[in-house]
Amino acid sequence: MQNRLASEQLKPVNGIYKLKKWVEDHGLKRAAVTNAPRANAELMISLLGLSDFFDAVILGDDCEHAKPHPEPYLKALEVLNVSKDHTFVCEVSRLPGSVIF
Repeated sequence: MQNRLASEQLKPVNGIYKLKKWVEDHGLKRAAVTNAPRANAELMISLLGLSDFFDAVILGDDCEHAKPHPEPYLKALEVLNVSKDHTFVCEVSRLPGSVIF
């Protein structure tokens, strides 16, 4: 039932696909950082057609401290093997969750 409700009610944030294309066109690495349980995160990412977009999905449960603590973001940087000096974070959800590019 939850999957049906999500598929009926989930709407992409305006501009997300334009941003997605820009990020892909520039070859940037990307991770989704969220406090959602893995099943929920993967479902939402899939329903939005972003399953192949992210190089990694980092959960708050993957860390000792969940968001808004910086640990999940730092873990994403580590997994992507990128410097914080060349990174931006984009909050693209009305719900707690982040995308790091």
